[in-house]
Amino acid sequence: MEELPGSKGCFVCDGTGENPRSLGLKIFWDVEAKQSVIGLVPEESWCGFEGFVHGGILAAICDDAMAWAARKETGAWSMTANISVRFLRGVLAGGSYEARGELARRDGKKFHTHAVIRDQEGKTYVEAKAVFVEVPEEKLFGEKAE
Repeated sequence: MEELPGSKGCFVCDGTGENPRSLGLKIFWDVEAKQSVIGLVPEESWCGFEGFVHGGILAAICDDAMAWAARKETGAWSMTANISVRFLRGVLAGGSYEARGELARRDGKKFHTHAVIRDQEGKTYVEAKAVFVEVPEEKLFGEKAE
């Protein structure tokens, strides 16, 4: 698997270390499966209700998994236009989980994606789907990124 660089200041994957509140998760690209992969062992500080990871954090992890899948599959940067998340089971602090995101289809500048968070036994805890819209690099970075 290929480790992806993360994004500067990102809440989920800050690749530069500039965001002290980042979850600091590493994102990988599974070339064979064409999926982004994020391993996570949630900390107590991620909880909303005692021992259970906050849904907003789980949604953010799914969002990043889908965004990176869209980036790797299309070569384009994009931003979330809409997202839908289903919480099937409570994700527990201290457990070991994996998020996977993939591009389902491309419709012009719209990228349709989905993601799941599963435990080590393959049981699904969270399902998400989203539409991302392509954003030209110069709008994100001010000039063409390398």
